Amino acid sequence: MRLAALLQDQAPEGSDPVVTGLAIDHRKVAPGTIFGAFAGEKFNGEDFITAAVDAGAVAIVARPEAKVDGAVHIADANPRRAFAQIAARFFHRFPAICVAVTGTNGKTSTVEMARQLWRMAGFNAASIGTLGITTSQDNASTGLTTPDIVTFLSNMSGLAAEGITHAAFEASSHGLDQYRTEGLPVKAAAFTNLSHDHLDYHGTMEAYLAAKMRLFDEVVVQ
Repeated sequence: MRLAALLQDQAPEGSDPVVTGLAIDHRKVAPGTIFGAFAGEKFNGEDFITAAVDAGAVAIVARPEAKVDGAVHIADANPRRAFAQIAARFFHRFPAICVAVTGTNGKTSTVEMARQLWRMAGFNAASIGTLGITTSQDNASTGLTTPDIVTFLSNMSGLAAEGITHAAFEASSHGLDQYRTEGLPVKAAAFTNLSHDHLDYHGTMEAYLAAKMRLFDEVVVQ
């Protein structure tokens, strides 16, 4: 896929390389990769831009003030969101019906119950979250309730390729705040409950709630 097709109306002039993949870890960059360079909890991806370019990255998604040489600089004040939107266009094939569940507790059981109800109704369904990826044929660990955006969308695209038409996934507050659940045709969402948790990350209950409300305000297809 060409870079211009992924960037749509934001395509830079004079450079339209072939894109082979996406990465947010510079150690996973290969020739043709778009690298997402943004700050994490422990590291700042901007510190690894040079290493990513040396490894073959053709484009870097980063803040406008980031220094990028040797690759297309996709500048955005919110690079996480911009990278997520590009990733959604790259993988693009997803289960037709996706639903998301957020809340302090109850996410895992709710998405699994949704999967089982769909299966009983005759649909090829999957649940994604703390227990990994579960279908009627298999279960695979993902390591996180909401994995990084590349892993998440790649998994969703893979499920669609396997014939999964219905998917229910857990949307954690961290994942929502870091734009790790973007780009899917989310038809419906559920909010199980809210109690004191993750304040080491969010700081206040108001910020914690705001992160979860992104699911309804920005992620669910209107």
